[in-house]
Amino acid sequence: MLCVGEYHSLKIQNNLTMPEFQTEEYKTKDLPESAALLYKNQKLIRIEKQGRICWFIFSDKQLCENLSKEFFFGELMVNAREYYEAVIRLKHRIFSME
Repeated sequence: MLCVGEYHSLKIQNNLTMPEFQTEEYKTKDLPESAALLYKNQKLIRIEKQGRICWFIFSDKQLCENLSKEFFFGELMVNAREYYEAVIRLKHRIFSME
């Protein structure tokens, strides 16, 4: 996920306009955020490894962005045990890729 500063920097570097830059996929490298999205039944399309970093790619960018904002502002309600199980599932997927 790009923060505002990263997006503007990328936009300037690559001379991109907003419609050209947007995709239908949501991409993040944050494991807790990804677990929250998985918990909220968002479809994990794939995991991409770049060295030691894993990128979690979800479909439905708009919904994922909204859920992500709720997650980071502490507004996303979850069952603690089910959320923890989502974290463990993602870790298993990552370690099975090695």
